[in-house]
Amino acid sequence: MTLSKYFKAVKIKEDVYAVYNSLVMNVVYVDKKKLDDIISFSVDGDEKKSLKNIGIYVKDSRVDNRALEQIKNRYKKVSGKLQIMYLIMSSSCNLACKYCFVENCQFNNKKEVNMSKDTALLALKKYDTYLRENNIKGSVIFYGGEPLVNWNTIKEVLLKAEELNSPINFSMVTNATLLNLDKIKFLAKHKVEVGISIDGPKELNDKNRVYRVSGKSVYDEVMKKFPMLKMEKCKFGLSITVSNDFLDHQDEVLSWLKKLNVKSIFYNLYHYTSYDDKWEEYYKRASSFLIKSYECLSSKNIYDGRLIRKIDSMLNEEFKFSDCGAIGGNQITVKPNGDLCVCHGYLKTDKYVIGNIKETSIKDVLNSDEMKFWKERNTLNNKKCLDCEALFICGGGCAIQAESLFMSRNQIDKPFCIHTKESLRWILIKGYDITVKKQRESKQKEVIG
Repeated sequence: MTLSKYFKAVKIKEDVYAVYNSLVMNVVYVDKKKLDDIISFSVDGDEKKSLKNIGIYVKDSRVDNRALEQIKNRYKKVSGKLQIMYLIMSSSCNLACKYCFVENCQFNNKKEVNMSKDTALLALKKYDTYLRENNIKGSVIFYGGEPLVNWNTIKEVLLKAEELNSPINFSMVTNATLLNLDKIKFLAKHKVEVGISIDGPKELNDKNRVYRVSGKSVYDEVMKKFPMLKMEKCKFGLSITVSNDFLDHQDEVLSWLKKLNVKSIFYNLYHYTSYDDKWEEYYKRASSFLIKSYECLSSKNIYDGRLIRKIDSMLNEEFKFSDCGAIGGNQITVKPNGDLCVCHGYLKTDKYVIGNIKETSIKDVLNSDEMKFWKERNTLNNKKCLDCEALFICGGGCAIQAESLFMSRNQIDKPFCIHTKESLRWILIKGYDITVKKQRESKQKEVIG
């Protein structure tokens, strides 16, 4: 018997260690003496059996190898299924946000194109056929640029999907400035979930989110739409970019979110699409804020989808294969001119194009070298990732960011490592607090009994 090579012991408090196998993540909490006993195999027979059951002890390395192979086989079964299609309705935008990762990307070709009706409907039909043939449900995300600058084409897509009775859920990421009551009614009727980009109270939001050709307040324009969305029962949430300005006003932002009382929020961490040597400092601050936000807002039933992903991985005891649809090859992006790529972050570059929707089949996309790259770019295929204590909840980070900061898409996205490790440590601490609370309640019941 030996310690699993995936054995981890993470110190979370003074004389408290979380002990687990990073492939299966069944956690036990021990003090330093017990940890030393575990490492030296100085525990009794029942404890050895228990530790073997949760993967701390293994008979030999072959057990670890089989466990990894089983998880890889599970990954193969879920990868390469196009559950998401991004339709980039336009590469242009009526705003000029100062931090925009698309505008500031090293791959920006400066082209501004709207997707034609014919291109959009062809993409929809091909995707609809693929989903039906594979008996799976899919998701289409209207994206940009700003998708609403191409509203008439969006309408055509939704009407055609209704006519086809398509197995597709629709959503949209928008700055909301071009929304009006008629559009909101149409989106609500077709059950389109809307993600609205807004970054905090007026002064903070308008510092970075500005009109391209107008001096009007973006915040004021967006806030006009909230009563309409609620009145029409259009499902919506907030897409919030965690800028450095944002991090300088954390308490103000959290107070604003409480008053706004929108239950669904999603924090967007900076994606560095050109080199910046401040990435480590930023990701440490941003990761700490996500945790602070959860602790502040969860009592109001306001939840951030980014941190929830990792919490759910632990609660559901599910190994997190990817943190986005691109990793694992589970999405496809159709650019305004019909060009196809995997990651929607490549919307304004000719790099990594697979083909064009007009002559390329879904099957061709799935069999392409580019799709093969995305299917293979995961933590299970990276030796350094396999040694990480946060392997179970990671998902692999961003390839664009890895290339921008570290010269290759095959490199580890080190900023995302910071976020994942900070999240894990917080989750382990919360798990310990819950364990201690349950033990106290159990003892109290025994005393009362």
